Amino acid sequence: MRDATPKQSHLQHALMLFCVFIASVALSKVKILEPFYAQYQWAHAIFLCAIGSAMFLCVGWDQVKLPLTFMYSCFFKPLGQHDHIQERLESFYESQAHIYDDSRAKLLRGRKSMLRLCAAQIKEQIASGITPEKPIWIDLGGGTGWNIEQMNELFPIERFEKVILVDLTPSLCKVAKERFMRRGWKNVVVLCQDAATFETPYALEGSVGLVTISYSLSMMDHYFPVIDRVQSLLSPDGIVGVVDFYVSGKSRAAAEKWSPQAHRQCSWFTRVFWRLWFEFDHIHLEPGRRDYLEYKFGTIKSVNRRNHFVIPYIIQIPFYIWIGCSNARGFTSSASISDTQSVTSSACSSNNVIINPVKNEPFQLQNRQWRLDYNPSLPCHTQFRSYIYAFTWEDPRVDLAYLNLTREDVLFVITSAGDNALEYAIAAQPKRIHCVDMNPCQNHLLELKLASIASLSYHDFWRIFGDGYHPQFATLLHDIISPHLSSFAFQYWSNHSDRFLHKFYKTGYSGLALCLFEWWSRANGITKDVEALCRAETIEEQRTIWDNRIRPVLFSPFICKIMSNPMFMWNALGVPVNQMNMFLEECTMQEYIENTLDPIPSRSLFRNDQYFYYLCMMQRYSRESCPSYLTREGFDVLKTTEVLDNFRLHTDSILNTLRSLPDDYLTRLVVMDHMDWFDPNECSELDMEVKEMARTLQVGGQVFYRSAGTRPWYNTLFEKHGFKVTAISIRRPGESIDRVNMYASFYNAVLEQRT
Repeated sequence: MRDATPKQSHLQHALMLFCVFIASVALSKVKILEPFYAQYQWAHAIFLCAIGSAMFLCVGWDQVKLPLTFMYSCFFKPLGQHDHIQERLESFYESQAHIYDDSRAKLLRGRKSMLRLCAAQIKEQIASGITPEKPIWIDLGGGTGWNIEQMNELFPIERFEKVILVDLTPSLCKVAKERFMRRGWKNVVVLCQDAATFETPYALEGSVGLVTISYSLSMMDHYFPVIDRVQSLLSPDGIVGVVDFYVSGKSRAAAEKWSPQAHRQCSWFTRVFWRLWFEFDHIHLEPGRRDYLEYKFGTIKSVNRRNHFVIPYIIQIPFYIWIGCSNARGFTSSASISDTQSVTSSACSSNNVIINPVKNEPFQLQNRQWRLDYNPSLPCHTQFRSYIYAFTWEDPRVDLAYLNLTREDVLFVITSAGDNALEYAIAAQPKRIHCVDMNPCQNHLLELKLASIASLSYHDFWRIFGDGYHPQFATLLHDIISPHLSSFAFQYWSNHSDRFLHKFYKTGYSGLALCLFEWWSRANGITKDVEALCRAETIEEQRTIWDNRIRPVLFSPFICKIMSNPMFMWNALGVPVNQMNMFLEECTMQEYIENTLDPIPSRSLFRNDQYFYYLCMMQRYSRESCPSYLTREGFDVLKTTEVLDNFRLHTDSILNTLRSLPDDYLTRLVVMDHMDWFDPNECSELDMEVKEMARTLQVGGQVFYRSAGTRPWYNTLFEKHGFKVTAISIRRPGESIDRVNMYASFYNAVLEQRT
């Protein structure tokens, strides 16, 4: 709303003074009211309230006029009977057209996000040569032209060949024309016509690069012809952007079988209440509208959210943001994933594996086909609210010394935070790197790293993952990174973009350990000693600080007590009970911690080599102490070569993923400490897993794994299936086997023959 003019302000003050004067006279001078007040004391209070309300309206009219006009137009104004839809719409909007944009800002959430995703997608397609330099844009149900004005900030209107706004409401179209006239845009046309049948002086069929539908699809009585018209208008490389209210059906939508979805289902109350509520305003939320849209087009992004309108967490209006394209685009890219077709984890069990038909693979439509399909609603995935590891806790330098990687290798690795997979890619650029994790959030994290490398400058990439802090992360996510992310990853990071507003590495379950260390250091007054340890110039200086200042505090009974708690070990360090039992059979918890940490200060400097512990103590990396993918040289290798295209991210169990791969396919497997998690008394699944490793590995292929035990019980399983098992390193007190030294042993199993 516009600010009040000086004349209006003077009038408001005059009216306020007049009201005060009348109230004073009524209360103190007009004696005739005294008997009435004496008999009806409540009338005195009502009179004062009326005077106060009048004063409030006079003083704050500019603040209350907008919501009052909005409420009257939407809830109280009689619409009457109309023979035509246009007449009904005009009756509804005519009195509020001038305040439409101001009154809808909080109700119609997601419009700017939809435009930003569309703009980012168009820019990426233009840069890739897929889309013409000057596409045509049609904004259906564009109303006052707010979308077009906002898009100008993201993708200048002059860069479109034509922009066509189509709306059926004359009063809203009038506002749009005035807006565009002020802007001086000559390539923008406003058509006051029906979205399904509008006509233009020029042929548009099959040539439109962008169609947007913003909170209008739900208002169209006949939506089938509108969606069909959009399909006929869209060019083969064109995209469609939709944002609207919705409610889900009682059961999962059919589109969830062929397009990536998360958090789509609504509760019974939400489904019933909002559908009835919006029906009063002729807004139709039946699920079929969205289902038909997703049936006719391929899905690039699908984000489901809730609008906490007016009263947060009580009022939650479901809305979705959807970016789609022609289904034909999927067929042209199907061959590119033929060797890594996705396993859909139908039950995350060892006995249920369903291969999606190529036609319905949702991730074929992504700009980067890193992510493979999975069902996010399964309990094996929903049990994870966040990633456990914000950083990888295995030393890749030792891995690379024994992996002997070449460009022809096909790797199978556990995702974790993705750091080591990126190290392997930098070192050898292998032909394929399969990253596997049951926790979807771990793959969201690696996918974000891959997308950021592909799209960002080194400066921004370092701020995000080196400093763990970037105040503009949300902007970068929408405007630059989003075209390279799957819907699942984009929705996750858009909901958690605040994790890069403070210290990223204190997030996730592993962040609990960093928070505990920070708190304990402050409580014991060793914060400066920790900083001195990370700046030490020599091993001798580093060792002295550790022995005299940090070790006595860190090995206190309190910390040992916490470390002995299985809940803390799992939630903060990702150590399950079965793994704890393995090392507790060989030593006490105190001894295991001492054997892990005591040799570290004598191995190498924290300031330029021990980036694992540097991160834990400083909660960020330094330029001298960081993984290779965060160095300028490593970043350039990943960005300028084609190695990023070699990643495939599987969100499933190791067993299911192995079963989806062909015989004699893999050359190296790096499974970290994964096998420690199994119960030695119930090892049938692990036995099947090792058997699948033998089937998918080429003869001579190798499996590398670490263990909290010096002699893992499952070594015999490898020998049973034709592997020769060799201990690369076994930790002894006072010695370290790598820069982390967290595990008691490091093993290699070579497939000699299949049994």
